[in-house]
Amino acid sequence: MLSDYFKIAVKNLTHRKLRSWLTAIGIIIGVASIVALISVSQGMQDAVEEQFEMMGTDMITITPSSFAGPGSTSEAPFDDGDVRVIEKIPEIDIVLPMVYGMAKYSFHNQDSYSYLMGVSLDKEANRVWEKIGFEIEEGRFPEKGRKEIGIGYLAATDMFDDELHVKNTIKVNDEKFKIVGIAQEVGNSQDDTSMYVDLEVAQDILEQEDYNFIMAVVKPGTDAELVADKVQRKLEKHRNAEDFNAMTPAEILEQVNQILGIIQLVLVGIAGISLLVGAIGIMNTMYTSVLERTKEIGIMKAIGATNNSILVIFLMEAGILGIVGGAVGTILGIIMGKGVELAAGSGFFLPLQVSITWQLVAGAIAFAFLIGAISGTLPAMRAAKMKPVDALRYE
Repeated sequence: MLSDYFKIAVKNLTHRKLRSWLTAIGIIIGVASIVALISVSQGMQDAVEEQFEMMGTDMITITPSSFAGPGSTSEAPFDDGDVRVIEKIPEIDIVLPMVYGMAKYSFHNQDSYSYLMGVSLDKEANRVWEKIGFEIEEGRFPEKGRKEIGIGYLAATDMFDDELHVKNTIKVNDEKFKIVGIAQEVGNSQDDTSMYVDLEVAQDILEQEDYNFIMAVVKPGTDAELVADKVQRKLEKHRNAEDFNAMTPAEILEQVNQILGIIQLVLVGIAGISLLVGAIGIMNTMYTSVLERTKEIGIMKAIGATNNSILVIFLMEAGILGIVGGAVGTILGIIMGKGVELAAGSGFFLPLQVSITWQLVAGAIAFAFLIGAISGTLPAMRAAKMKPVDALRYE
């Protein structure tokens, strides 16, 4: 019986192909937007988590309150006194102050601009850099106090017309440096296009005495979050100010995920408006269909069709519109998500792999079917309640 109802519903929809597709467009756009946004945002969240996992659980990052990464407008707020305060904390193992700034690089009469990072480069520090993902693919780390430079993967391959190699000489703000190491690809353009020198050398080149931020490694077996709170208290007392944050990777990741969650909620809400428009379109189409087929409904009832039979046929039509719109929208959303993934990869942004799960696909199609069925409920009830005599008289 249900198969017969399904065949009748499909026949009625295919008889009005253009109207059916136009009605489904709203559902298609809404579902495609939601699938694309959820898959991209989940992929972005996975990529961010992967980046923070590389830092481990024993790292503390001390940054200005307004810190937004290299390129932000925050002045370098930390000095040697701040470093000494952190070093005196018993639970701290290694303290790594860092400076950064935009520099001009010259190679074979061609100029380019990127970030210069000044980092501690003793043996202990080098082990930390390797641990958090800054590993040398070719050559070695620069040595402390020398005019040597390590370069990011993209800095070597894409910054100049001629590729950079170990033992090449490059000018940094018109000072000559020997390239001694090329880093492995990290996966984001900011790190992969940066260049790295000894901390004191960078301070001379950038004419900057203070530090932009500080990284600290806690001793094994120590709770990094408790130590971060201790660093916060000690520095607040020393600086007599609360203009900085001492945070572990887990705390930073939690904040980032909260921001991503809010953004995802807002974007999905916007996409939901398209679904609402699609639902109204289905309802309007079904009401129109009921009016156009009033005499047909009367004939069906005259030959024995029950109210439930009429109700099921119209609900099936609405549900089919929803499920077709959901299926097409899901495919379109996956294509859109993959397009964002390719764009992120070619643009050398944060490495992104969109997350397409069967739960997302099944949920999107089921939700679209539900929207279609709910939208068709009132028109279907109106059709089912028609009296055969009144329906046969309708012109």
